[in-house]
Amino acid sequence: QPLQRVSLGLLGRLVSLALVDMSQMPDQSNSTKFPDLSALRGMFSQESFCRSFGNALVFDHREDSSVGGGHSAQWSSGVEDIIRDAASNVAQRTLFPWNRMRQKSGTFKLQHSQLIESILLAIGHENAKTTSHFLLQQGKDLVSSPPSEDQRNQLVTSAEIFGGVSRALVQYSKTDDERNDIWETMLLPFLDVAIVKMPTDFLNAFFDALRYGIHHFPPSYFLPLLKWSVLKVQNSLWQHETNDDAEESNGAASAMADRFSLQGKWLSLIQAVLVELDNEDDLGAVCKLPWYTDIFVQRDGPNNDGSLTTAEIELGQSWKYVNDHLTYRLLNAIGHPYEKCRDQIASCLFRMCYCHSKFINTFKALGNESGSQSSEDPGIEIMKRLSSIRDSDEYSFKEKIRALGTARKFVSCCVHWGDAKHEYSNYVIPLLPLAFQSLQIMEGEVSPEDRGIEADLVKGYRYIIADISSSCVACHGVSHDITRILNVLKEMSSHDYWQIRQASAHFLRCFQGAHKFLFTQEQDDMSLSIAISLLGDERREVSTAATSALTGILTLYSQSALTELVSKYIKIANKSLKKKKRKTPPTQISAEESEMKAVKEKTRATRQQKSVFVLCAVVMGRPYDTPSYIPEALAALSKHSFEQRASLSVREVVKMVCSEFKRTHTDNWEAHRKQFTQDQLEALEDVVSTPHYYA
Repeated sequence: QPLQRVSLGLLGRLVSLALVDMSQMPDQSNSTKFPDLSALRGMFSQESFCRSFGNALVFDHREDSSVGGGHSAQWSSGVEDIIRDAASNVAQRTLFPWNRMRQKSGTFKLQHSQLIESILLAIGHENAKTTSHFLLQQGKDLVSSPPSEDQRNQLVTSAEIFGGVSRALVQYSKTDDERNDIWETMLLPFLDVAIVKMPTDFLNAFFDALRYGIHHFPPSYFLPLLKWSVLKVQNSLWQHETNDDAEESNGAASAMADRFSLQGKWLSLIQAVLVELDNEDDLGAVCKLPWYTDIFVQRDGPNNDGSLTTAEIELGQSWKYVNDHLTYRLLNAIGHPYEKCRDQIASCLFRMCYCHSKFINTFKALGNESGSQSSEDPGIEIMKRLSSIRDSDEYSFKEKIRALGTARKFVSCCVHWGDAKHEYSNYVIPLLPLAFQSLQIMEGEVSPEDRGIEADLVKGYRYIIADISSSCVACHGVSHDITRILNVLKEMSSHDYWQIRQASAHFLRCFQGAHKFLFTQEQDDMSLSIAISLLGDERREVSTAATSALTGILTLYSQSALTELVSKYIKIANKSLKKKKRKTPPTQISAEESEMKAVKEKTRATRQQKSVFVLCAVVMGRPYDTPSYIPEALAALSKHSFEQRASLSVREVVKMVCSEFKRTHTDNWEAHRKQFTQDQLEALEDVVSTPHYYA
């Protein structure tokens, strides 16, 4: 093995040098210094050598430590350094992948695919076809390898072979007919065999191989692959049926569901194609092949003059094909019985929305409006279907839970994978009401098992709401995005379900903290209004969360604004104190008068709770200093710490805030107490002092 690995490094270096010489001397007949590659052609024309070459690639991976005990190699001193140096010479460094979607597989070695591509480009077109047949046959044998300590490396090597062979053969093809023939006769039949046999755990290697094989090629170069992958998804993907009982009883449906592993594979591969189709949306990338391929082949296909006319048509046709044949099938499968498939479906839907919006905006940036209209926007139908899941009657309880889980994954993809320039405005904000409403338990009699699944869904939506609130991305979208979010929060803050109101308070606290320097005065007033409206909530969890949100909001207010706010709410708090009941003989009152009295008392208690909690938020926002309005606020709060003056929840909050203020100001208390008058100090001490027997 060490000799094989060193030999691979030497072969890679020699082939790289030969390609450099070929690029500098394109005319073989007029140069005696043109590299002689007859020996390379002769060796790779032999099937036995190609098999030995494939085996050498297998052993050029790290040992699979999960099998066989994971013993490290016992080599002589210096051998490991030699092998490391040889590995760096297998192929030249590359910037692949060029976008945010990094390689998925940790064992896929891009250098192996580059080496195969370089060898095929060096030995000539005719010899490359023969060698490709040998290598692809070797790849089929490797992907069918039985379980062993080398199985993982054999499976990954088969993907590496496909990546290098496909990229080289596509570059050699001069016409669309020739490229289509290569895909139909050599590459796609290999995928038909390899993907079915490839274990799901190692499918990421083929994901990376597919991406490398078509990386930065014009859409027409891999259109057969796009149609093939779409057709596989169409023919295999589970579909929602109107009769929900069929899901459990229909034998054909069960047989289809049993193939969920294969369905997940096709969904993964279509994502690889969509990712690279997205790369073609970059400005100028759709015009021609990458600049570094010009030295290898002569092309009579697409124009190399930078014209975008043909590229616009090709890219628009590709996206139209995807939208027409894939969107409906994916949306009809959002309630898929298996979680991995649902995750793949959500990822595909995100890719379609993300790539299409990028496609539209690319051509708009180029000043070409007609090109951007060549394909319908799949995001319209996707958003319409996802936003109506909860209110739809076509799903059973289980399938609705699954569909909501798919929608949650879609939002998560928009937050973590998108560029935040369009996803936040077009997809995240419209689905924000659905995220809040999904926190509410659905009505109906269901089994405890289904309730457990629903509880997991609610937990997932809590996480995604937290992700949205803490992601500082609204500033990259449309200017009124913040206002749109605040309007959603205003609606959710008055929801009947208390957990949704609590979630809106937590969301406001995080969202305002992440975007507070972007808020306009109108938006500041709106967020303040939402927080204060939640302070009077009858649920203590909601009012506590709203107090925390208000504390963060008030940190940016000026001293004069806070002084005015404190004065306003001190008056409200004083007026809302409970009045001492006079001892009067009991009298009978009518039911209407009793109801009016209860409503009046509830209104007073709400006003008291709001005003007291506002003052508490102001005090909690100054943990290390004592402005002039803080003693006034504390003195007013102390009046609400007695049993006859306020409810238990209000009294507990007042005592907690006063104790916390005293704790955070203990170190410099002598300086802070100078801001208090004697009456204010006595009022504070009445709250924080511990009662004793002689009091």
